[in-house]
Amino acid sequence: MTETATRGGRLRRELSDPLFRNAYALMLNGGLTTVLGAGFWALGPAFYSPSDFGRNAAMNQAIMFVGGITMLNFLLIRFIPETARHTRALVLSAYGLGAAAAAVVGGGFLLALALWGDGWSTFRALSGWGPGLMFLAMAVGWNLWNAMEAVFTGLRHAGWVPVVNTAWCLLRIALLIPLAALAPHYGIVLAWYVPVVLVLIPVNVLVFRRLLPEHTRANQGRGPRSTHREIARYLGGGYLGGAFQFAAVSLVPIVVMTRLPPDTAAYFQIAWVPGMMLDLLALTLSYSLTVEGSFERGRLAGTTRAALRRTVTLMVPVTVLVIVAAPFALEVYGHEYATGAPLLQILALAVLPKAVIELYIGALRVQNRTGLIAVLQGVRLAGVLGLVAALLDPGHLATVGVAVVAVNLAVALAILPGLRRIIAPAARASTTDRGRDIS
Repeated sequence: MTETATRGGRLRRELSDPLFRNAYALMLNGGLTTVLGAGFWALGPAFYSPSDFGRNAAMNQAIMFVGGITMLNFLLIRFIPETARHTRALVLSAYGLGAAAAAVVGGGFLLALALWGDGWSTFRALSGWGPGLMFLAMAVGWNLWNAMEAVFTGLRHAGWVPVVNTAWCLLRIALLIPLAALAPHYGIVLAWYVPVVLVLIPVNVLVFRRLLPEHTRANQGRGPRSTHREIARYLGGGYLGGAFQFAAVSLVPIVVMTRLPPDTAAYFQIAWVPGMMLDLLALTLSYSLTVEGSFERGRLAGTTRAALRRTVTLMVPVTVLVIVAAPFALEVYGHEYATGAPLLQILALAVLPKAVIELYIGALRVQNRTGLIAVLQGVRLAGVLGLVAALLDPGHLATVGVAVVAVNLAVALAILPGLRRIIAPAARASTTDRGRDIS
C-alpha cells in the first residue's frame, strides 16, 4: 500500500469520526476567516486614516464584547446533543435570552462611556441616539451570529460554519471600500455587521426548516436526557465561565485601547486580532469534545485523550509558523503596523497552553462542573487584566502578550492533574474506544 493511500485511509477514518469531522470543519472556518480577515484588515489602513482605523477597531471590539459576553453557546453545544423533541425550543430560548441580554448590557455600556475618562475619545463616534441604537442592533446581531454557529456545531453540522463565514467575509470586504467614502467614522464597523444581519436570515431558515427536524427524527428516544432543572442549574456557572472566557478576548483589548492614542491602538489591534484568531484553533476541539462527550458520555476519557493528542500535533507547527512569519506579514499593512509583530509572536506562544485549558473545560462541560469552569475562566481573566494593567507600556505593546502567556501557562500547569484524572480511564478503554485515538 502506498504512503498516499495510507494517508488517505487515515484521513477518511478521521473524517468518519464526528469528533474530528466537526473539529476540522471549525478549524477550516478559522483558517478561512483568518485569511479573509487579514485581507479585510489589510484594506482598512489603505482607505482609512490610522486614527479612523483605530476608532473603528475599538468600536468593533466593543460590539464584539457586548454581543459575545451575552451569548449562550455553551448551553447549545452541551444540550443540543441530548435533545430531540425540544431542540427547537432550546435554540429559540437561547436566541431570545442572548439577544435580550446583549441589548441590556449594550445599553449599560453606552451609559457608562462617560466614566472611561481619556478613553472616551476613542468611542466618541458612539455618542447620540442614532449611533447608540446602531451599536445595540449590531451587538444583538453578533450575539445571534455566534449562537447560530453553536447550533451548527451541536447538530454535528459544523461543515456549514466555514461556508456561512466565507460568505460573510466576502461581503464585508466588498463593502469596506465604498463605505470608506460614505462613512469613514463608521465604515469598518458597518462593513463588518451589515453582512451579519443579511446572512442571518437565510441561514436560520436552513436551520429551522431542515437541520432541526432532521436532528429530531434521528435522536428521538436516544440516550439519557437532562431535565429542565439540570439545564437551569448548568446555566449559571456555564454563563459565568463563558462570559469570563469571552471577556479575556474582547474586554482586554478595550481596556488596552482606552489607554492608547488612536494610531497606537490601531497598531495594537492589527496584532491582537490574528493572535485571537489563533484561539479558534484552541477552541474548536474543545467545542467538538463537548458535543461528542454529550452524545456519548461513556467515552469521554478516550475522546478527551484523542483531542489532546491532536491538539499538540496541530498547535506546535502553527505556533512556529506564526512566530517566523509575523514580522513579514505585518509589513503588508504599511505605516508602523509592523511594530505589533513582537506582540503577535508572543501571543502565538500562548496557543498551546490555552488549548490544553480549553480541552479540560470542554470535558468539564460534559461533567456539568460549571462552577469549576467559572473559577478557571475568572482566574484567567483577572490574571490577564491585572498583569496588563501592571505591565502595559504604549511604547512596548508586547508586554500585553507577556501577560497573556504568563497567566495561561500558570493555569495550564495547575489543571494538569485534573486533566490526567479525566483521561486516565482511556488507558483501560476497549479496543473500539482506542480506535478513536488516532495519532
